[in-house]
Amino acid sequence: MIQLRIVIAILLIVLIYGGTFGIFWITSIHTLTLYPIAQSYSWQIVPLANNGGSDNFEITSWRDGHNMRGWIEFNLSPIPQQVWIMSATLSLRLWQKTTNQPQLGDPTGRIYGVYALSSPWTDEGINWVNQPNWTDYHHAESTVPPGQGGWNGPLIYMNWDLSEMVKDWQSGVQNNGVVVKDTQENASLLYSTQFFTIHQTPNRSYFPRLVVTYLYPQEVYGIVAIFLAETALISIFVLRARRASRRLS
Repeated sequence: MIQLRIVIAILLIVLIYGGTFGIFWITSIHTLTLYPIAQSYSWQIVPLANNGGSDNFEITSWRDGHNMRGWIEFNLSPIPQQVWIMSATLSLRLWQKTTNQPQLGDPTGRIYGVYALSSPWTDEGINWVNQPNWTDYHHAESTVPPGQGGWNGPLIYMNWDLSEMVKDWQSGVQNNGVVVKDTQENASLLYSTQFFTIHQTPNRSYFPRLVVTYLYPQEVYGIVAIFLAETALISIFVLRARRASRRLS
């Protein structure tokens, strides 16, 4: 009988804490999806060409000056001030990739890096020659996923964790957007991946996006206070139950 009561008590405690945490997660975790305000890419072998407004965003590694890099910038002002950033994920929807052929290679598994830019740029003005410098600090890397995308799907996204980068921007570091590039440029074969852009695409399902989850500090303080109060009440209940069992024994 005593063991049954202990099991019931443990289950009640788990339900209390679990219910509180569940309510907190549903009501206090906020998610915001941002879309680019600028996006472009450029080809090293045509250094003055600008591809702002293109419907594709191409990242390429190949020898003899055939590398391609892309640039994206997001307006972070919709993120409330004084919040705690939990995560920030950059997602690009894959369009198509090169396949294994003479002089071409499948980029699946290659690593693309995302780096914070050090100066402003515009999608209609940037090219290979005037591209901003970038920093390795809090950069992110991801591997090219398998499969081909296409206009009609399947939906394949490449994702980078930009949580630390977004925290930097929220703390006052200037946000100039990012550059996306192959971490091993000048490959012996041409490896290329094309992504959809904000330009000339039917709807937002094609758009690059930055998905940010965040918390208000006061909500965290509130849930901590509730947990402490629940712990105190449970402790009082346990003490009284022990005293009552001693009297009965």
